[in-house]
Amino acid sequence: MEIINDAEKAAEKDIWSLMQFTENLRRQYGKEPYSMEILLKKLYVRRMAADLGINRIYASGKMVGMETRMSKRVFKLMTDSMISDVHRNSLIFEGGQIRAELLLELPREQLLNWIFQCLAELHASLPALIKY
Repeated sequence: MEIINDAEKAAEKDIWSLMQFTENLRRQYGKEPYSMEILLKKLYVRRMAADLGINRIYASGKMVGMETRMSKRVFKLMTDSMISDVHRNSLIFEGGQIRAELLLELPREQLLNWIFQCLAELHASLPALIKY
């Protein structure tokens, strides 16, 4: 339980603290068990979402929605600098929400992986905003 609390505290600080926590955890205990991997992934999703100004993520059928405070212009700058065409082409910005229409409804764990990968790409594009 202490490890989970430490992970949550690291995630509250910033993404780098969470990454450092994960590295130290793996160095000390080896590869984390599957349940811990899922927990860490959820913490990473929460942290990246917070960094991106996303305050709610939800899924309904084949649609994933993310309520955000970012503007359409910022969204465009970020998606233009995304590497993956798959994620870039599936994202739409409408009325303060980022939406993605998936090809099929994913099981929870695969959905978490998709959201994680999508947010990781958006998060990696944050430096593109510095140019402007």
